Amino acid sequence: MQRKNESIGIIYGDVGSTEFNFTVDGHNLRKFDYVTAPHKEGYILAQVMDIKQYSDLKFQDAATLKSDEELPHIKSNVSAYADVIGYRDKRGYLQAPRTPFDAGGKIALAQEDLIRHVLGLHNDKTNGAYLGLLKGHNLPVYLNIDALVQKHICVLAKTGAGKSYVCGVLVEEFLKKKIPMVIIDTHGEYMSLTKSNTDRKDKKNMEKFGIKPQQYASQLVAYSPLGNKGNMKHLTLNGINLEAREIIDLLQAKLSGPQIGVLYQSIKEMKEYKQHYTLRDIIESVNRSKSNARWNVVASLESLDSIGVFSETSTTTSDLVKKGKCSLINMKGVPPDIQDVVVARLTKELFDDRKAGKIPPFLLIVEEAHNYCPERGLGSAVSSNILRTIASEGRKFGMGLCVVSQRPAKVDKNVISQCNTNVILKVTNPNDLKALIQSVEGLTTQTYREIQRLPIGVALISGASIQIPIMMEVRTRETNHGGKSVTVFKNGQPTDFKPKIPKAPAPAPEHKEHVAAKPETPVKKDTTTEKAKAVTRVANRLGWVDTDDPDKTMELLTVEAQKMKENVYKYLDSLAQLGKNFCYETDPKCIKCPMNEGCKYRKSQGRTKRFFKT
Repeated sequence: MQRKNESIGIIYGDVGSTEFNFTVDGHNLRKFDYVTAPHKEGYILAQVMDIKQYSDLKFQDAATLKSDEELPHIKSNVSAYADVIGYRDKRGYLQAPRTPFDAGGKIALAQEDLIRHVLGLHNDKTNGAYLGLLKGHNLPVYLNIDALVQKHICVLAKTGAGKSYVCGVLVEEFLKKKIPMVIIDTHGEYMSLTKSNTDRKDKKNMEKFGIKPQQYASQLVAYSPLGNKGNMKHLTLNGINLEAREIIDLLQAKLSGPQIGVLYQSIKEMKEYKQHYTLRDIIESVNRSKSNARWNVVASLESLDSIGVFSETSTTTSDLVKKGKCSLINMKGVPPDIQDVVVARLTKELFDDRKAGKIPPFLLIVEEAHNYCPERGLGSAVSSNILRTIASEGRKFGMGLCVVSQRPAKVDKNVISQCNTNVILKVTNPNDLKALIQSVEGLTTQTYREIQRLPIGVALISGASIQIPIMMEVRTRETNHGGKSVTVFKNGQPTDFKPKIPKAPAPAPEHKEHVAAKPETPVKKDTTTEKAKAVTRVANRLGWVDTDDPDKTMELLTVEAQKMKENVYKYLDSLAQLGKNFCYETDPKCIKCPMNEGCKYRKSQGRTKRFFKT
C-alpha cells in the first residue's frame, strides 16, 4: 500500500526488530507521527515515540557565555526513536518482523492508506461509531459497534479530563444507530442530550470533524427513584415475590446464620398461603417468628422497605429497553445507599430478562462505577456481584457494559479487565496509573508516561477493532455537554448566583358538566393457594370468620393466634389439615372430624345420614 515517498531520515546505530533510531533531515517531524521503514517483509509501520536534538554546544562553552552576548554558530542534528508496529500479512493479520532492520535504511512518512490498513481504522460508517480523528492526521476513527457493545467498554480519566464528554460522544453514536441503552446517570449529566450544542467555539470545531449540532430528545426517556419530577418518570422496582437470597443480596447490613434462617423459614411458610406477596408481607411474617433473631431481620427489612422504590406495579424492563431508545436513570439527589440498592436490583432484573430473551440486546452504561463495583478492600456495594457477573457473562447474552470512572484504582479489577475496549484520558494519580497498567492489555511503560501528559480532548484508545493503542482527538459533541464545571470566580469577582425557583403548577382545567364514562372494574385474578382456600373453608364452616376472602381470613386468624400466643403458621396448618382430611369442598366427612361438635356448618345441615359417614 505504501508507495515510494520522500525520505526523511536514515536508520543508524544498533538496530533491532522492535525499535530503531533514525536521523531526521530537516522535516517538521513530531512525536507520535507514523513512519515506514524498509524491511525484507516489505514496508513496516512504526511510530515516533521520542525526538531529540543533538548540538555541538558543550556545557562549559554555554556556562562561559553571557546572556546578552551574541551566540556563536551552533551545529545541531535531530534524531528520532521509533517503536515498530508491524505489517498485515496476506490473511489480514497484524505481524511483527522477526529479523532486525538494516542500518542505513531510508525512513519515510507513512501514507494514510497504510496507516489505516495496519492499524485497522476501517472507514465503516455503516457499522462504526465515529469518535474523532487520529492524532496528527485527518483520519476518522470508527470503532465497530458490535465489538463495542458485545465486549464491554471502560472510560477512565482523572476529574475534569473529559470522561463524561467522551461518553456523551459514544451515546450520540449509539443513538444514531438505534442501539437500546440504559444509563445509570449518577449526577444527571445526560439530560443535555435533549438539546443541540449551541457553543460558538464548538460550532467552529464541528467543521473540522464534519458534524453538525443535533439533539436526541425523541429517543430519551428519563426516570428517577424519587418520583415524577418534571419530565422524569417514577422508577419503581419489582417488589413481588422476592426470594430470601435476593433480599440478602440487597441488604447493606449482612445477616448472621440464625437471622438468615428466620428469613428463609418465614418466606417458606408464607408461600404456602400466598402466591403473591410483598416486602411488607415478609416483614409481617418475620414478626410472627418466635426466634429472638427476628428483631435484626425486621430492622433490615424495614430499612429496605423505607427506600420506597419497591412496588407491586414496577417499571418493566420492556419499558426501559426498546430499540432506538435510551433510558436515563437519573440519580441526582438520591442518597448513595439507595443508589446502590436501585442499581443492584435494576441491573439484576435487566440481566435476568435479557437471558430469558424478554428484551432486546442493549448496552448498560454505569457512571461513577467506583461507587457501584469498588475494588475489594476499598469499599463495599451490594451492586458489586451483579456487575461482576455481567462483565464476565454479559457477552454471551447480548448485554453490554460500559463503566465510567475517575478513579481506576478504586474500580474492581475483574470488571476493568473484562472490558475489551478502553478509552483512557489524562490520568496522573500513581495508584490509578498502576491499576491501568495491570488491568488494560497493550499498555507499555512508554504508554504509562504518555497517559500523564495527554492534553484535554485527546484519548488513548485500545481494543475493539484496533490492534494497538492509538491517540485520538475526540470529536466535538453534537449535543450540549451536561458535565461542565461550575464557574465560581471570574473577572476578579465571585459569580452571581440566582436560585432556581420552581414553576407554579398549571391551573386545574375548568370543570365541564358532563358525566364521565365509568371505568370498567378490572377482573381480580385468583392468586390464592389451595392451602389458603382450605383454611378459609374450614374457618367459615366452624363459624370463626364470616368472609370468603382468603387474605381477610388469614388476617383475622393471625390476630386470634397472636392473642392466644400461638405460633401463627402452626395454627393455620392445623386448620389446613382439617380441610385436607375431613372438611372437603363436597361430601365432607363430618362424623370423623374432631371439630364436628362445634361445627356450625354441620348443625345447619341437620343430623342426616350423610353426615354420619364412616
